[in-house]
Amino acid sequence: MSVLKARLPWLLLLLLGSGWFFLPKSWAGNATANLSVTATVPPTVNVDTNPVNNIPYDASTGSNVSSNITLTASQGTNLTILIGQGQNPGSGSSDSNPVRRMSDGQGNFLDYELTKDASFNNDWGNTEPTGVTLAGTGSQQNVPFHLRISPGQNAKVGYYIDTLLVTTLY
Repeated sequence: MSVLKARLPWLLLLLLGSGWFFLPKSWAGNATANLSVTATVPPTVNVDTNPVNNIPYDASTGSNVSSNITLTASQGTNLTILIGQGQNPGSGSSDSNPVRRMSDGQGNFLDYELTKDASFNNDWGNTEPTGVTLAGTGSQQNVPFHLRISPGQNAKVGYYIDTLLVTTLY
């Protein structure tokens, strides 16, 4: 018997045991993972005002005007609208109890009120308790205000102006 025949069973066992004889299968494996997707919608507020111009003043009757602050706030955004004292605050004026005045630029003033209601009972101030609170809808909202120049003021003929800062807290 040849040496190869005598060793053949051992060689076969060695080849079978090493795995060389059988070709490995090609395994197509897979792995999985979860992908988390999030989004944040920040609150946004856009405020627009229209000037209230050329209010005719009659000292015997005074003048009343109504207008709106227009805003668009993200749906669900809770906000408070504040209105400052103006550029010419009168004596004793404060953010919670503003004494507003228009000026002709020559040292003459015309007092006025800015309120949240047409009955002129609720001054619109520059503090959270005196501001207007509302919830954004995602659509344009008109927020009314009412301006009154009280009768009986001895105002000099001229053009009077004031500028108020409108602030939104959200």
